[in-house]
Amino acid sequence: MEQAIYWLVGGIGVPLIQWLKKTFKLEGKGALWLAVGVSVLLALASLFISRELALTDFTPENVLSVFGQVLAAATLAYKFLVSE
Repeated sequence: MEQAIYWLVGGIGVPLIQWLKKTFKLEGKGALWLAVGVSVLLALASLFISRELALTDFTPENVLSVFGQVLAAATLAYKFLVSE
C-alpha cells in the first residue's frame, strides 16, 4: 500500500494539483480545498489498488487513514518541489 500511495502522489497527485491550480487560478484556501479534494480521490484510488477497500467494506476509518497519508505525502512532495 505504501508504494501505491507514493506512486499516486508523486506521479499523479502533485502534477495534477499544480495543473488544476494554474488552470483555475487558485491560491490560498481555494488551492488548499483543491488539494484536499484530490487527496480524497487519491486515497480512495489507493485503497482500491491495494485491495484494502471493496465496495462491501467501505469504512470511514480506512478512507481517513489513507487520506491523511496521501495529504501528508503530497504536502512533503510539494514543499520539496517548491524548495528547489
